[in-house]
Amino acid sequence: MTKLKGIGGLMLSLVVAGTAYAQQPNAPMPEQAPPANLQPAPGNQVMRAEQGAPMNNQRAPMAERNRTSESLRPIDDEDIMFKTTLWRRMDLQEIQNQPFFSTNNEVTRYLIDGMKAGVLKAYKNDSLATELTPEQFQANLRMEGIGSGLSDEEKAAGFGDPAPAGGGDDGWGDAGKKQNAPAKKPTAPAAGGVDDGWGGSTPAKSDSNGFDQPAYSDNSAYEYFPTDITVLELKEDYVFDKRRSRQYYDMKSITLIIPAAKTSTGLDREVASFRYRDVDQYFRSNPTKFIWYNNQNNARHLNMADAFDLRLFSSRILKQSNSKNAYLSQIYGGEKEGLVKAQQLEYKLMEWEHNLWEY
Repeated sequence: MTKLKGIGGLMLSLVVAGTAYAQQPNAPMPEQAPPANLQPAPGNQVMRAEQGAPMNNQRAPMAERNRTSESLRPIDDEDIMFKTTLWRRMDLQEIQNQPFFSTNNEVTRYLIDGMKAGVLKAYKNDSLATELTPEQFQANLRMEGIGSGLSDEEKAAGFGDPAPAGGGDDGWGDAGKKQNAPAKKPTAPAAGGVDDGWGGSTPAKSDSNGFDQPAYSDNSAYEYFPTDITVLELKEDYVFDKRRSRQYYDMKSITLIIPAAKTSTGLDREVASFRYRDVDQYFRSNPTKFIWYNNQNNARHLNMADAFDLRLFSSRILKQSNSKNAYLSQIYGGEKEGLVKAQQLEYKLMEWEHNLWEY
């Protein structure tokens, strides 16, 4: 009983002391020494604000890499768990791709106009190392064999040789005819005009404002129309970001290609490549002009940059990064085999991402 009274008295004294201290708001807190395990060891200094500088120095190279990166949304190298590069062929004449190629809103027209206006930079190929001058860009748009005469190979094959003296076979079985017909002297074009190709001349025209339009005497000024460039080649990285635990398509470049059906050589012809980061900024500069045409709902047209981000286009894989830099058709020995392997590669990448989360 005496022991219990002693304990009760001790508790009562502690309560009274606490109440007295609470009534003194300005009283200083009693100083207590920190525990021994939290005291700084001799010779060590307490962490200061300036000691955070090394971490800022570590973040500075990351920000610098992001500024110099060709990616639209850069991912730090330390966060990339897997990456491979893909080249895709996008045919703008396919039904799914026609919203990118609507009348007067062709993506090729906007890219060409952006280069000619000095807003976009064009490059020789998708490595984006060699920049094209405006003259070189226009030369790549120029039609082959127009205004440049016959090539040396064509002249060596006999094309363009004058008819033999005294007449000869004209290629239609009319040998010897019109041998004695006097040669017709071509008439000189009228002043300010050009030869119309039929022996006459066509005067220079004037527009509605009274300014003379240039009358080209040679045909070297003929260029392909934007509607003739119906193929885009897309270069992109397939990246898995381990920090965000998801896969991204990081597009790097867009290349304009004139299809083989439109060229005189019967081969695809590359015009120029554009950095996709610049193209995205160019499209977003005027959201109401650069539109992806929505056939299903005209009230919901999209900006082309958003359409590319949402991957609303159809394409097939031409090449995956490899040591020989070879296309799938070259690796597997044919266009048909390359097309089959391209589809298999699409499913393989989808399955690879899916199996990351299957246990």
